[in-house]
Amino acid sequence: MCRSKQILGHDEAANWPRHSSDTSVRRTALFEGADGAEAMAVSNVLDRMDIDTMWCPGPGGAHGPRCSLVVNGHCDLLEKADFVINNLGTATPCRAEVADAVDAAAPGDTPVAVVAGFQQAESVRGRLSRSTVVEGPLTRQIVHEAAQAH
Repeated sequence: MCRSKQILGHDEAANWPRHSSDTSVRRTALFEGADGAEAMAVSNVLDRMDIDTMWCPGPGGAHGPRCSLVVNGHCDLLEKADFVINNLGTATPCRAEVADAVDAAAPGDTPVAVVAGFQQAESVRGRLSRSTVVEGPLTRQIVHEAAQAH
């Protein structure tokens, strides 16, 4: 397990601008991805679909923050999400642990899309029973399909 004193679990996108909508109830996505610019782009795509985005950058390696879901078995962001897009990858043990934990802990009707590289996708599919594993890199189409799965 990756070790660090800092634990993730708060929405890094909470203060990002969102357009006003005629829809009184907006769905909420949890985007898990290390790149802030990519998270902003995903947020913009989802915002146009009247979907709010929460962002978690995921664990940062051997000395970065830890995932509260992996460490404590609980994540407030996951509980609030109507669907999840995990774009952390599975190449490192810390990030693979997050995909495993989200797959196991997501509420029964919460769709989870895990973006994996071409070489890892098949083994990841075999490991994650609930999640939809898609071959990356992340695209606008993948974001749209994940949003429409719910």
